[in-house]
Amino acid sequence: MKKPILFLLFALSAFSSCKDLSTEKQSNEVPEYYADNSKQLYKRKLKFKEYDSVFYYYDNGQLFKKGIQKKNGKRFGIWKLHSKNGNIREIREWFVIKGHSRINRAWFLDEKGDTLAWRHQDSIFDQKEFVHDTIGERATCYDLIYFRKDTLELDESLKAYAYFRSPLLDEQDSQAMVLIAKSKTNFNDDFSNEKEVELDTFYNLTIDTINQKWFRGVEKKYFTVFGYYFDTPGEKLLRGYMLEYATGEFEDGIDSLTSKKYFEKKIFVRDTIK
Repeated sequence: MKKPILFLLFALSAFSSCKDLSTEKQSNEVPEYYADNSKQLYKRKLKFKEYDSVFYYYDNGQLFKKGIQKKNGKRFGIWKLHSKNGNIREIREWFVIKGHSRINRAWFLDEKGDTLAWRHQDSIFDQKEFVHDTIGERATCYDLIYFRKDTLELDESLKAYAYFRSPLLDEQDSQAMVLIAKSKTNFNDDFSNEKEVELDTFYNLTIDTINQKWFRGVEKKYFTVFGYYFDTPGEKLLRGYMLEYATGEFEDGIDSLTSKKYFEKKIFVRDTIK
């Protein structure tokens, strides 16, 4: 079934919830070459203080993909992949979680730039040179993390919502919540201290009846409203994750199942009170 247009309306906001540092001033540029089947394919790297911006090109000189990676080579943030004629055909959102790069969300586009719910072909790229660059899914992710603002006054509440529109668990009783780190115990950038962090928990609309009236026509068990107050001014970094979960007696003795979508958002709090 075709997904509603809601995703397209908020796509830019969804992408902005993940790190995208590629516009920072570069420190230096290091050209490199990537060899495959005796052909020299050009790889361009811009080196920054804390990360590198990387660009790969097809053998015809057209940009194939670009993104950012940590100094140890782990991909993170938004990566964009292009066809040989220059159209963006795939967007991938990477997070480094406990030392490993993992796909958080992915979007597939047709030649016109419209989002595809499912891509039937194994690949829309002629990427014989990049045969190892694949991910284990071909379905677009329609999960949303939407922030109303990224600049707040000191007495203003951050307002946001998360919507699992591509649930991964097959169980009928699965539902969602959002967990964010309290300001004094934030997650590490790779969430490696997850068990030590004190969390604020926000429940979906089947439990959060106060916010039900503001969001009609959504699947309540997958829709979570959340927010935060900051008590000091300056730049803040909000980290957390959407959690899809189901409980019950499943196969192999498992009594609970979970699926996570991570997010990180920079918020600036002005030193003013309305």
